[in-house]
Amino acid sequence: MHALGQAHHVEPAVVLTSTHVRGTRGQRPLALPMKRDARGFTLIEMMVALALGLIVMTAVLALVLSIIRSNRQTLQATRLNQELRATLAVIASDLRRARAVDDPLTAALLVGGNPYSAMTTNGTCIVYAYDGAVDGPWHIVRLASGRILLEGSATRPANCTPGGTPTQIGSNQVEITALTFTPATTSSVPPLATDETVVRQFDITITGHLVDGDASVSGINRTMSQTVYVRSVGTGI
Repeated sequence: MHALGQAHHVEPAVVLTSTHVRGTRGQRPLALPMKRDARGFTLIEMMVALALGLIVMTAVLALVLSIIRSNRQTLQATRLNQELRATLAVIASDLRRARAVDDPLTAALLVGGNPYSAMTTNGTCIVYAYDGAVDGPWHIVRLASGRILLEGSATRPANCTPGGTPTQIGSNQVEITALTFTPATTSSVPPLATDETVVRQFDITITGHLVDGDASVSGINRTMSQTVYVRSVGTGI
């Protein structure tokens, strides 16, 4: 700030004239920068870029969907294995009790021997009995309409469909397409498979698939087998 009464010093203004721009004679004139026009994308370039972007996005989306589908199939196949394994375990656990009696010594001394000695199978169902069986003592395990059924009977049934009220083994989410019971012996290798009071070893085979609206999932079939050893031979103690 200046004190009152002091004169202000003002710098003289510099005015550029044509002489300054053109320069003096014999000197190179001053070149002013020229603004260049900015160039953008053409419509064709934008359409090509858009098409390439759509192709890349389609490929990525297809890859993601394929991974999701593959993961779902793997999970459902694992679930199917668990369902079949659990069903086999239930059948095998009950079948191992066949011919069991509360008092083996007394049963052995009976005129007819063990009353539960007979075990009958026609390949797709099996009939057996043991003391303490639920709704028994006779049990029938068979396949009907894609479900494995366990049915009890107070007396030895003449066939695999005695007409009682069966209990389903397994989940409704799995359809069983095949169930077989095969004695480990044959008609030519003793003990004879036709001697139903002697055979102790049975091979159980089960085949099924999941019930699903997706054909890629319902088309997955699995087959499992398990060998069951019956503790008693039915004759003697």
